[in-house]
Amino acid sequence: MILSDIEKIIADEGVFVSTTSGVSMYPLLRDRKDTIVVTPSTERLKKYDVALFRRGDSYVLHRVIEVLPDSYVIRGDNCIMPDHVKDADILGRLTGIYRSEKEIDMLGRGYRLYSRLIVFISPLVRLKLRLKSVFNHIKHKK
Repeated sequence: MILSDIEKIIADEGVFVSTTSGVSMYPLLRDRKDTIVVTPSTERLKKYDVALFRRGDSYVLHRVIEVLPDSYVIRGDNCIMPDHVKDADILGRLTGIYRSEKEIDMLGRGYRLYSRLIVFISPLVRLKLRLKSVFNHIKHKK
C-alpha cells in the first residue's frame, strides 16, 4: 500500500500539523485560518473526539457522535449527514487547535461544553431543516 503524504507524516513523525481547509467543522475550525494538530490514536476514539479519517482519496476531520463495536458515526459540526467510518480508516485524533497563535484548550470546560452542545443540538437542526422542507413543499403545491 502506498501511503499518502498525510499518512506518511503521521507514521514517520507521530504528528500532523496543518491549516484547515473547508467549512464542515465551522465554527470550531475556520477555513484556512486555524492550525490543527493530529496525532495517531493509541486507543479507540471516544464520543466527542475529532477524528481524521480517509474517505476515498480525500481526508476528513469530523467529530465522533457515536462509538460502535467496530466503527464510528462521525459528522462535521457544520454538517447534517453523518458518515459511518471503520476503525481501519481512522488516521488520528485532533489533539490541538491554534487560532491566531493562541491554543484552544481542548481539555477545558468551554471546549468540552461546545463539543457536547454541538452533538446535542444536531438532531434538532436536522428536524428543523426537514420540517422546513416539508412546509416549503406543501406551500409550493398550493
